[in-house]
Amino acid sequence: MGTYKDFKRLYRIGQAFRRGESCLKYFPSRIWIELTDHCNLKCPLCPNQNIPKEKKGFISTALFKEIVDQIKGEVHDLYLFHRGEPLLHPQLIELIHYAQSRGLPCRIHTNGTMLSDSLSKQILTSGLEVLSFSFDDSEAAHYEKNRFPAKFEQTLGNIKHFLQLKKEGQYRKPVTVLQTMGIKNKHSTPAWKQFISSLKSLELNRVVFRRPHNWGGAISFPSESLLEPNRPLFACTFPWYALVVYWDGTVGPCPQDFFARMIVGDLQKNTIVEIWNNPEMQGLREKIRNREYHLLEICRQCDRPRRKAFAGVPREYFKNFLKENLWGN
Repeated sequence: MGTYKDFKRLYRIGQAFRRGESCLKYFPSRIWIELTDHCNLKCPLCPNQNIPKEKKGFISTALFKEIVDQIKGEVHDLYLFHRGEPLLHPQLIELIHYAQSRGLPCRIHTNGTMLSDSLSKQILTSGLEVLSFSFDDSEAAHYEKNRFPAKFEQTLGNIKHFLQLKKEGQYRKPVTVLQTMGIKNKHSTPAWKQFISSLKSLELNRVVFRRPHNWGGAISFPSESLLEPNRPLFACTFPWYALVVYWDGTVGPCPQDFFARMIVGDLQKNTIVEIWNNPEMQGLREKIRNREYHLLEICRQCDRPRRKAFAGVPREYFKNFLKENLWGN
């Protein structure tokens, strides 16, 4: 169950969002720190392959530690991933250790292809809070089409080996999650149920289903897959609780902005607390509060604010949001 502090934090964010406050008296609750935007896969529904090579890199250890020192004791959770594959970062374990030692619960979302025996053992003893696997199908042909050039059996073997090591070692953390997207009603098929059952026998903690999103207009879907394209835009919650730090220290207000076109600050020049309420962030909140999406190129193309929502959170995310924030993982 969530603590009193968790309820108080969410209530405070909810009240500020409901009132449309532009200058916030609290720290961001969640921060994405992009360890790298390099990736070893070329997935059809991911625009990563369209990031120019000269704009790809790895966050430095010094910058990462500086960020952590600025936000320790304030941020509720830290997502150590964004546009790339976090397991590619050569200092991954050191970074996890550092953040966790400063009281910041960390989460990693990975495609699982780089999860070797050695790395698995290091992650299990790193203090990592949540390890989420992106794995979209129980059939090899479909998986390999969507996760090119990953191999189904190899990646699945990596995941099962990690779960086996965790089970044998009786490790409580990290909480393990299988996240899958893009296949309607897959959870009702016998093949999928058997597939998930085999993972849960290794004590996989949760399975999360996601519908694809368009990364703020960065990609397009076939017409039959459009997500409520005519639904009116609601006020997006991201600017009231989150920030994204790209590997080079630039800061954005939203993880849907894949090509970092809405930069609101730079940690080479300012601190997180200065950026959180700077003129750019306050102006963004005012525009979203007033539904002035015609002034926000990324936001007006994004499909998330058009999805059916509860309290500003798309319904399909709301149950998981409560589970993670109040009911525990």
